[in-house]
This record gives sequence, C-alpha cells and structure tokens, in this order.
Amino acid sequence: MEASFILSKLNGIFDEVEVFLEKSRSLEFELKNSKDFSKGLEESAGIGIRAIKDNKMAFIAMPYNSDRLDEIIKEAKAAIEYSKTLESPTIPRKATTYKKNIQPKEIDENEAKDRLEFLSSTAKQFDKRIKDVKSAGIGITFKHVEIANSHGLSVEYEKGFAGASIEILAEDKTSDLGYYHLDADELDKIDLEFLAKKAANLAVNKLYPKPIQTKKYSVIISNNTFRDILAHFLGIFNGYSVINHTTPLENKLNEKIFSDKITIIDSKQLKDRPNNIDVDEEGNERDDVVIVENGILKTFMHNTYTSNRLNMKNTAHAKRSGFDTLPKVGPFNLHIEANDEIDRDKLLNMIDGVYITDIMGLHMANTISGEFSFGINGFLIHNGELVSYFKAATFADNFFEMMKRVISVSNNVYFSGSVGSPDIAIADCLIGGSGG
Repeated sequence: MEASFILSKLNGIFDEVEVFLEKSRSLEFELKNSKDFSKGLEESAGIGIRAIKDNKMAFIAMPYNSDRLDEIIKEAKAAIEYSKTLESPTIPRKATTYKKNIQPKEIDENEAKDRLEFLSSTAKQFDKRIKDVKSAGIGITFKHVEIANSHGLSVEYEKGFAGASIEILAEDKTSDLGYYHLDADELDKIDLEFLAKKAANLAVNKLYPKPIQTKKYSVIISNNTFRDILAHFLGIFNGYSVINHTTPLENKLNEKIFSDKITIIDSKQLKDRPNNIDVDEEGNERDDVVIVENGILKTFMHNTYTSNRLNMKNTAHAKRSGFDTLPKVGPFNLHIEANDEIDRDKLLNMIDGVYITDIMGLHMANTISGEFSFGINGFLIHNGELVSYFKAATFADNFFEMMKRVISVSNNVYFSGSVGSPDIAIADCLIGGSGG
C-alpha cells in the first residue's frame, strides 16, 4: 500500500504522522438541446500529510509523487516551527485495518450517448407541450483512498459515485423549466425513465399557475426539497459548531428539540448509496449513528479532534473535500427516517393545504437563529389531490419552531449526495400569496 510506504519514510522524524492518499477519476457526458454532445475527463492523485512534533502539527498537501518525499519532509519541519500547540489529539490513536476493493463499472462514449438520447426522447414523448430538452447529463466518479498513521491504522478502499440530471423546457402560451437529479453508487441503478418523466411532469405543471391566498396552511414539503433544507441546516449538529458556540443546540443534548415524528440517522449501509464504507476519512470505524431520536437530540457529529476536545464519543464523521484539506465533520448516509406505513398519497389525504415542490432563497436562511423567508412554488391540496399550481408565494418561518410542528413523514426518501429526506408534513405555516 503506497500510503504505508510513505508513512515508513516519515516515522521517526515526527512524533505522529497520518498519510491520506486519494486518486480519483471523473467522467462527464452532456447532451444539450437534444443534439450537442460533449464529454469530459478529469483525473487527480494527491497526498495530504498531518505531521506532529512536540504537540505542534503541520499539514502538507500536494499532487502525489513519491520522488517529492524529501521536499515534503522539509516543508513539514519548517511548517511545524510556526504552528500553534494542539488543544486536543487530532489523529486516531488505535490500530485499524480495513480493505475494500471494488471493480468500478466503466462507460464508453457510445453507451453514454445512448443513455442521454434515451433520457431526451423519453422526456419529449411525455407530453406534446415538451418543446426541448435543454440539457441531459450523466457523470461517474471513481475514488481510491488509502489512509495510514503511526498508530497502526491501515485503510484502503474504493468507491464509485454516479449521477444523472435533466432540464426540460415546456411551452403553452407561457414557458417554464423542469429539472430533476438522481444519484447512486452505479449508473445502472439510476432509473433514467423515471428521471425524464419526473422532470417533464414538473415542467408541464408549471405552465398554469394560479394565485394563492395569504393565510396559515398545513403544508407538505416534497422529499427532494426538504432534503435541501436539511442539508443547509446540518451545521447545527456539527461538533465544530459546539466548539465555536455557533449552534443553538449546544446545551440541549438529551432534550426534545423537534417533533417526535423526526428521527435523524446516519446509516453505515444504505441500498445503492456511494458512501457504504466501514470507516470515515480518518479511518475511524463507522456504525449507525442516531443523531435525533423521536425529536430528542442524542449526539452531535464528531471526528477525532472534536470528540477529544469536547470529551464526547467519536461518531466517525471525519470528512474531507479532497486530499488537500484537513478532515472536518460531515455526513455519509444521513437522513430523516421514513414512516413505512405512510406513502405520499396517504400523506396528501391527511391535510387540505399546500404541497411545496420548490424553494428559492435557501442560502439566506440563518442556520443559527433558524429564521428564513423562502420563495416557494407548489400545489394546493384538496381531498388528497394536487388541484392547482402556484408560483412565487412566500414562506417565512423559523426552522427550529417548524420542526416542532411536524405531524407526519412519508415512506419515500429522496437522497442526493450524503443527505436524504422523505416528504414532511407540517402544521400551521404562514404562506404569503397574491390572492389577498
């Protein structure tokens, strides 16, 4: 293992060393306006090294080249001289051995074209009001990761990530776009027909908006939309937020913070997800982690540093943006737990109100106070049916208060990346419309 070889050259020079080696290969294919095909290939390989001497740490990252080891050692020694004293241990201090090698499935240019043309033709055949497929894309990324440290840790694994998306133009007096995205650990596990029809349906529904009155409604937020809201607010569960006093949940462990309908879990294994690995990106052994259970906050997410600094259990949530970044804290398969007994139709029959399909302005939501004001699109619900589409209404609330008013969740979880959510039904939401 290359990381172990590099480690052997650094041991004895420093008190502690961690070597993180990452090689990645990404393929991207796109079909614009149903005719313009393009492709892209990106490859990278690099190492990130944490070296500790006299309780000071240097971090060195560079493209991988074994001939540069002398340069790395020299830079690490120099950097330590200007480093601050560590407040807590940052490198796992137990031996772990893990190896998982897979054979990622490749895709050639012709196969990519066929799949993109299938996406495009399926969307166009959905409805005569579909005028064009603005863009259809598929991408595959393969990663090979090695981690070794001076405490006997040896980790090696491979994983794949596949994604597909489509944006569709519909016209009938007015025009609008429909967009949808799906991902999985392999391209073959993405339902391209569903993807095309879902985006086409969204585009067509947007053509006939009607006004909505300003008042309090019960609402259902679609699974893909609430997934984005949850991802935006995930920092409230981050160990670094506790250290920096930037989460309002800092002193609320084992207290009820949300409705008892909300359980948030980060699963070790989930069907078809790309992050089904047994270790985090420091090599800590992963397990299912319940963050919120029936509305009660059970833990924050931690890596080695935050768990030691706060004297809390390490939940194995070390994540890196790449070889050139220090490990932070992040999710793997984090989601709101579904209710297997309630499908979307049952959820729609539970309320007369609003079904929200899109939000605008999520980046402006305050993750500390919880205050937000979204622009929203969606449907009015009556007798379990989506009866009329509306655009550009407003939804102003507080995330923490809203989560206390959740009355139910559905059984269909939508995942994108490392975060997922079912549809979420919430009582007493003030929606501002244009109908008075």
